[in-house]
Amino acid sequence: MERGSGLDDVPTESILSSEVSSTASGAAGKSAAVHARFAKAVLLVYLGASSVAIAMLVAALVTDRNHDREQVVRRLELETQVRASYLGQHLALLVAELQRLGLRSEVNLLDANMAPERRLLEIAHENSTFFNLGVAVVDLEGTVQWAEPRQFLHRGTSLGNQPWFLEAERSVEARIVPVDPQSTDAVVFVVSPVVRDGQFTGALVGGVDLTKDRPIGDDDSSRMTVLATERGNVVYPPVPPRFSSTDEWTGLFARRPMTPFATEVRLDDVPTIVAAAPISVGELALLTLAQETELFSNVTARLRTRLLFGLSLALAPLFALVLLLRRSFREFQRSEAQVVREERLQRIGEAASLIAHEVRNSLNGLKMGLDLVLRDRAQPSERVVAELRAEIERLSSFTHQLMLFAKDPEPRRAAIELSTLIESALRLWRDVAAELDVALVVEGADAPLPLSGDPVLLQIAISNLVSNALDALAGTSPSEHPRVLVSVEARPEAIIVRVSDNGPGVPEALRETLFEPFVTGKPSGVGIGLAMARKIAAAHGGELTLAPSRLGATFVLALPTDPAKTEGEAR
Repeated sequence: MERGSGLDDVPTESILSSEVSSTASGAAGKSAAVHARFAKAVLLVYLGASSVAIAMLVAALVTDRNHDREQVVRRLELETQVRASYLGQHLALLVAELQRLGLRSEVNLLDANMAPERRLLEIAHENSTFFNLGVAVVDLEGTVQWAEPRQFLHRGTSLGNQPWFLEAERSVEARIVPVDPQSTDAVVFVVSPVVRDGQFTGALVGGVDLTKDRPIGDDDSSRMTVLATERGNVVYPPVPPRFSSTDEWTGLFARRPMTPFATEVRLDDVPTIVAAAPISVGELALLTLAQETELFSNVTARLRTRLLFGLSLALAPLFALVLLLRRSFREFQRSEAQVVREERLQRIGEAASLIAHEVRNSLNGLKMGLDLVLRDRAQPSERVVAELRAEIERLSSFTHQLMLFAKDPEPRRAAIELSTLIESALRLWRDVAAELDVALVVEGADAPLPLSGDPVLLQIAISNLVSNALDALAGTSPSEHPRVLVSVEARPEAIIVRVSDNGPGVPEALRETLFEPFVTGKPSGVGIGLAMARKIAAAHGGELTLAPSRLGATFVLALPTDPAKTEGEAR
């Protein structure tokens, strides 16, 4: 008992409070962990469902955006076709007007009299707004005979070498041609051949400046309108854009024949939507150019608004759910704390009752022995003295174990022989086993089993396991062959000690809480033996477990053989 005298004095109330508090706190921690896992599962389920819903929403919005983009491009293409049709009709009126003038009897380019033609041009130019630059008469050789106004084309100017004049002479059809695709003027000529008796006698030429009166312009400043030949030469605007000489631009006019289309192309390294439509008269095409970002700005803004609205609808319930879970968790913590306090008081009461029962039994024995001594003033019998000593030893051992259990054991390591220690521990219980008619058998302890550990703590742990096994077999008849087997197995990394009995076994209801303090299945038990044995095993870097068995109960004590590894794990 010298070992017990060296322990600090710990009040019983402190012992009970600390151990029960740790047990209750452990249960509370498990409950809080369960609640946290539940909350996490709820959030994960909601996030999963929200992610699927958001993914479906995004897919739907992207589909709508693509459809909206197609509609915007289609609308741009249709608008271009309408404007091309309007421009074609305007140019067709110019052609018809010039053809009408060419059919007038006043126009006779084979005679030397230009007076009728002059009066006709004066009247036509003054009363017509078709040709905003002027009208001119050109003879068979392509020489300008007269122009109204005169500065439109100077008299005597030769146009016979112009490709458009030569083409008009060959085809004998009215046509619309750009004057000079390389110039900075957006001017087109309406050329109407003058045919008499099936012979080309000259032509009437009308000049139109496309920059006046905005006949082809677009009111939308974010778009660019381009009038070009079917070869890609820009007629309008007057100053051709920089990209008009690039391969991307000329590639737009590769299709033959020219048909309406809309496509995306990079012009000046800017993604641009181009819609094109041919002009019904003349080898011209009208194109509308719009930068992709500006053309689809409304579509993008609508997509952004819808997406933000959808995300808000998805996240708002999430925030509400988080708030509800937090509030629920706080309520749970408060109610759990109340339950823990009540459970702690209950467990303290149960533990105090068990301890009081043990102490009362010992005090009753001491009282009876003391009464016998006082009644018989002669020398007391050896049996009475032995019983008094046994009760005192039992009470001392109980209080020693209780005080030892109140704090974590700190092993005082020394080199020990486990087989010798086991034999020493069992020596105390062989007489008890004999009285109970229980066979106490040891196997595997013949060979040396060196180990580093605290001999006192390990002996307490093994003694508690054997004591529990004997208590489990108490009350069995000899015909049932009650038996306690202590087997030892040496492994490279650990020494395994098994304590087995063939008793009734551990009730199923006690298996999960068997190693908790003050949990016992014995009527007179206190419930600190197994809990203390597990503490001692953990202090040595090992473990104590209940192994599955078909009959009785089997406890397995594993003790590592490597002290350095054991100390590292303990730290």
